[in-house]
Amino acid sequence: MTPWLSRLRKEPTFHFFVIGALLFVGHRLVIGDPRTIVVGAGVKSDLERRFRDENGRKASPDELQAILKRWKGEEALYREALRERLDRDDATIRIVLADKMRARTVQAMPKREPTDAELDNFLALHLGAYEAPWTYAFELVSFPKADPASEKLRTGYEAALATGASPAKLGRPILSGNLTRDDLKEKFGPVLADAMCGLPVGKWQDLQGDKDLLLVRITGLVGGIPNRSDLRPRLVSDWTAWRQQQAIEQMIEDVVKRYRIEAIP
Repeated sequence: MTPWLSRLRKEPTFHFFVIGALLFVGHRLVIGDPRTIVVGAGVKSDLERRFRDENGRKASPDELQAILKRWKGEEALYREALRERLDRDDATIRIVLADKMRARTVQAMPKREPTDAELDNFLALHLGAYEAPWTYAFELVSFPKADPASEKLRTGYEAALATGASPAKLGRPILSGNLTRDDLKEKFGPVLADAMCGLPVGKWQDLQGDKDLLLVRITGLVGGIPNRSDLRPRLVSDWTAWRQQQAIEQMIEDVVKRYRIEAIP
């Protein structure tokens, strides 16, 4: 061995280049040339399928060649962009790739129908999203407190109603409405609104306002949780979306644990 080669073998720089060359050769043997674009049968069939889905027919040979040419150009540009690290610090690309991770998590989930127990638990956790505010349909007849005859008039009116008389034929204006408890409080005040909401449906009752003696009847009451059979399709859809979101959040948490996050002041 010549003296210069013996000295070269002892140099750290020489060792560095030899190791680098070996790694490069090994990478080529195992992975292949990163600048080699392989157009396999899978790529062609996928491009043909996309064309057929978009156009409703099979691509001609010339069209297929044009599609392949465009795909090669896009693939080359994509790889070159990655080599130049253009994917870094780009908000749009970050969002797209993060969404792909989320979509992959959802696609990997087994598709199944929820059980009744699962729907019951989900409904209990999200009751406010399905419970409609109670709405009170009412009729109201007023008698001014300032009129000394009002008490007697109200008693007579109430007696006539009890015998089956129609309120519309008893000669006094009738106020009717269809309001929630909050709307009733805004219109009549909290005390009278609470009293009206506590009335049984269908029966005239004596109440008092600030300035009037009242006869009030609740004619209808709707709200609360819809019928379960009517609600089920929405529940199933919302449960599925909620379950997918839970899986996504767990996936994100697991991925974040793989990284050490350092805050730099």
